[in-house]
Amino acid sequence: HAFGRAEMPYNNAGELASEVAQTFLGALDTSLTRTWREEERRWRGEDREWRAQDMEFRVEERDWWHLEHLWRQENRKWRREDIEQRILENARWVWLRHAEKNRRDVEEKSEQLKSISNLSALIGGFAVVAFVELQFSDPNETPERNEGLIVAYAATTALVVALMLNSMVLCSFMLCSILRNGKTYVSDEEEADYLFRCRRFAFEFKVGDAPPRPHRSFERHWETRCEDDWRHAFRMFTCGVPVFLVNVSCMSWLKFHYSPLASWTVTAIAAAASLGWLHTQNNWGFHIAKSQAGNGRNGFGVGATSVGAATHAPAGMPFDWHYRENGSGGV
Repeated sequence: HAFGRAEMPYNNAGELASEVAQTFLGALDTSLTRTWREEERRWRGEDREWRAQDMEFRVEERDWWHLEHLWRQENRKWRREDIEQRILENARWVWLRHAEKNRRDVEEKSEQLKSISNLSALIGGFAVVAFVELQFSDPNETPERNEGLIVAYAATTALVVALMLNSMVLCSFMLCSILRNGKTYVSDEEEADYLFRCRRFAFEFKVGDAPPRPHRSFERHWETRCEDDWRHAFRMFTCGVPVFLVNVSCMSWLKFHYSPLASWTVTAIAAAASLGWLHTQNNWGFHIAKSQAGNGRNGFGVGATSVGAATHAPAGMPFDWHYRENGSGGV
C-alpha cells in the first residue's frame, strides 16, 4: 500500500508531460497547418494571377496571330502585285527591244535610200550638164562626124538620165513613205495591245512557250512593200553606171575628134573603170541587192513563225522572255 502511494506522483507527472507534449504538438501542428494553408492561399492567389496573366497573354497572342494573318495576306497581295509589275517590266523590255529595232531599221533603210538617191542625182546631173555644155564642132571648122557615134552619145545620155532619174525618184518616194509610216509600228495602241498579250502569255505560260511578237513591224512592211522596189531602183542605178561610162567614151570621141589619142585614152580609162565597176558589183552589188526575207534575224524575220522556236533549252520564267518571238507580224 505504501509502495502504491509512492508511484502516484510519478504517474501524474508522466501524464502531465504527455499532455504537455500532446498540447505542444497539437499547437505546432495547428501552426504548421495554418502556415501551410496561408501559403496555399498565397500560391492559389498567385496561380489565379498567373492564369489571369496567361489569359491576357493568350488574348494578346490571338491578336498577334490575327495581325500576322493580316500581314501574310498583305504580303501575298504585295507578291502578286510585284509579280504583275515584273511581268509588265519584262513585257515593256521586250517591247522597247522591238521599238529600238524598228528605229534602227528605219534609220538603216533611210540611209540606204538616201545614198542611192544622192548618187543617182549626182550621176544624172553630170550627164545633163555634159549634154548641155558639150560643143560638137569647132567654130572655125565643121569636120564630118560619124552619125552612129552621135546617135550612141544621145542614146546613152538619155538612158543614163532616165535610169538615174527613175532610181532617184523611186528611192525618194520610198524614203518619204518609211519616214511617215515608220513610227506607226510603235504607236501607243500597238504598245498597249502587245503588253496585254504579254501579260496573258505570262499567266498562261507553259515551259517551252515563246513570248508573243508585235502584230505589225517595219521589217515586215519593208519585205512585203518596199523590198522589190528597192531592188528595182538599185538595179537601175547599177545599170546606169556603166552606161554613163560608155557615154563618157562617146563624149570623148565627139569632143576630141581632132585627137584620136586623147579619145582612145578616155575610152581605155572608161573601160578600166567599167571592169572595176564589174568587180565591185560582183563583190558587193549582188550582196546588197540580195533579199533578206526568211533569215529570221533577231527573232523578227519571216522565218520566226514556229511556236517555241527558241535557240536554247526551255528554262522557265523569267528566262523564256528571251525566246524568239511567236507569230508572223502583219504589215
